[in-house]
Amino acid sequence: MMNLIRADFYRISKSWVTYAPFVVLSLLHLVIIVGSLTLGNVPPGEGGLQYVEQLLSNGQLFFLIALIPFVFCVSVPIFSDGTMKNDISWGMSRTTLYVSKLLVLMILAVLLYVFFIGTGMATATAFFGLGNVAPGFWVNLLQSIGAQMVVILALCSLLTFLSFLLKKPYVLTEVLALVLLLPTVINWTGNLLRADLSWALYFDLTSTLYRFATFSLLDNTTILIGFGVAAVWFTVTFVAGIALLRKAEMK
Repeated sequence: MMNLIRADFYRISKSWVTYAPFVVLSLLHLVIIVGSLTLGNVPPGEGGLQYVEQLLSNGQLFFLIALIPFVFCVSVPIFSDGTMKNDISWGMSRTTLYVSKLLVLMILAVLLYVFFIGTGMATATAFFGLGNVAPGFWVNLLQSIGAQMVVILALCSLLTFLSFLLKKPYVLTEVLALVLLLPTVINWTGNLLRADLSWALYFDLTSTLYRFATFSLLDNTTILIGFGVAAVWFTVTFVAGIALLRKAEMK
């Protein structure tokens, strides 16, 4: 499996698409921060730490959108260039192949997440300073980051499953966008039907990601539901993805 993972990283390192999310997110921080300075929307005491808090709750959609190109880099090419058929014909098990793709996406997602938070803090600190540190700030921040990472890993499992299920890039793009924008779709549907669909947000990974931004303010029940939802999504899509690949015809 390690050979597969190394080969994937070597292959994707040759593509500009792999680096585009990192560049775009770096520029995004500059646009937001310079825009705030230009408009005079920086409150007293604002700094790099406070900017990170904003990212965790309001900036995660940018991170999720930036994650989509990785799905195309990791999974989609194996259906178009015959790589999967060659690997299996050489004795590689389908389970190993699927797990290797999932691990590569998870590693890339964690690297992008750390980069997103780290460059955001560094850029904001360069302009505003570190900011005020309230008692318990670092513990609360690390709790939120850790909880969000758990949800991100579950999202990686879901995105990997969808890439193996749909295969075609143009269909996959639309479905991935729908998955990431599901909270908006749920709220819009609720308003249209004049019904309270807020309960559905507790079963959505993207909503859970946003909710975990305020981890220290959540009650134990909400935290358990959040981790439970992430665990269920990860397990179901992982098992379904392997089952799907085992029954798929190689072309």
